Amino acid sequence: GYRRDKTERTRDYKTMDIYRNQTKHDGILSMLNSAITTEHVIFPSFGTAEFFEFVLKNPFNKEETFTIEITDPELHLIADAREWRHYKQLCQLNTPLEEGMFTSASADRNKPQIFLRPKETVNIPLKFQTFRTDASVQPQGPVNPFTKSSKQTQLEKTQESRIIQVLFRSEAGKVMAILNVRVDPQPHVIDQTFRFYHPENSFLKKSVRLPPFQTLPGGSVGGTGISQLFVKSSDANVILDCKPVQPGEPYDIFMKVALGASPVIKRFFVCAYIDPFLSRPAQIWQCYVHALQRVDVTCVEGQSSHLNLLLKGTQASRVVKCFSSHPQELQISPQDPFILAAGTAHELSVAVRPLVAGSKFFYLNVVDIEYHQLVSSWLICASCRSPIVSRAFELTLPVGGGKSCSKRISYTNPYPVAKRFHLLCDRNDLLQFKESILDIDSGQSHAIGLRFMPVMQPGAAEIMVFINNEEDKNEETFRITATYKFM
Repeated sequence: GYRRDKTERTRDYKTMDIYRNQTKHDGILSMLNSAITTEHVIFPSFGTAEFFEFVLKNPFNKEETFTIEITDPELHLIADAREWRHYKQLCQLNTPLEEGMFTSASADRNKPQIFLRPKETVNIPLKFQTFRTDASVQPQGPVNPFTKSSKQTQLEKTQESRIIQVLFRSEAGKVMAILNVRVDPQPHVIDQTFRFYHPENSFLKKSVRLPPFQTLPGGSVGGTGISQLFVKSSDANVILDCKPVQPGEPYDIFMKVALGASPVIKRFFVCAYIDPFLSRPAQIWQCYVHALQRVDVTCVEGQSSHLNLLLKGTQASRVVKCFSSHPQELQISPQDPFILAAGTAHELSVAVRPLVAGSKFFYLNVVDIEYHQLVSSWLICASCRSPIVSRAFELTLPVGGGKSCSKRISYTNPYPVAKRFHLLCDRNDLLQFKESILDIDSGQSHAIGLRFMPVMQPGAAEIMVFINNEEDKNEETFRITATYKFM
């Protein structure tokens, strides 16, 4: 038993000696690296540049050229002396500045080089700036409180801490200094939110006008303002541009966004800067772009135009309901919830009746009312022309209302049979009808009771009265010019 124990201990000692010899090189290398490693912590937010300097010293008694290697593309070396001076003034640093300090390596231009004399010490300017952020859209379905949503997971990935390593190598390829930059991202502020609606599979070209930015940080008090804004997007596929203007003039920010199929929602962020080096954003916008199916319709003011839309079912059966952006001018049938069977198609009847001549956009959404999900969307572009005015009236009404605010207009049924007529107007805030439905016999006349709402200021308003038949086709149109005066 003694010999067996001695043999096992001798074997264990040999195993430990072999393991110690194998890890000795890594242990010594780790201790040496820790001696030349410097750690720096930054707390950046979206679009904001974090500037800092690293002190590099040549430990040799001879001239040496060092190569700088950065492991993350969001950490930049500032090689432009003007940009370096700008950040020094911004951070109020009084360290020395040198122009033309860096050169590019012949083999790899992404690895800049710096030449140092014996025992020379220099400040290496570095800048960290990220435009990565959570671009996912808020989930539309119900959220389980006990599980993490995809948006929360994406947000955690965007804001998780990481370490960026910067290596300084000598001409022999040995690492002489290591800088570990620990990045702890912070949430950013959203100044404005824009929401756009555009046809699917097309380009959204939009211009957003802003007032002069005299009150922004960086502008002089009582000065003439800033002549140009600089814009940057979180999405590389979004094109942004802002032309220089005269001081005191408004700014126009142009954006071009490519859209996919309906009902996809695209989300991105826009940063507006007042300096060409994009140091700190003056404004951060959140933009949503909804891709919708486009339908063009030509109609007459005050008259219904009918069209049919084809709604395709999804892979599962759903209980859906139709919603209109303008319920008084855009009516949908069926209005009640209905079952959209899986893999089938359903026809929707749409009636468009604009009350104002010109071009107008309506939005039609089909929503799953059980899971609150958007099933389909349409963008209805209505081109409306004015009807032919058969009679015109001019009325003088007192300011503030009174007994003389009720009028009567006679209308005669021109048909040889009894007809039913519907009354409506384009200014419900100014005019209401005593009876909105008229049943008139053949050749008979009927008085239309008009009740004008009180107006507290003098002026004039034009009101269109539409007389439609049972099919909502315009029979006649009256134009009333109401002049409000003090009496």
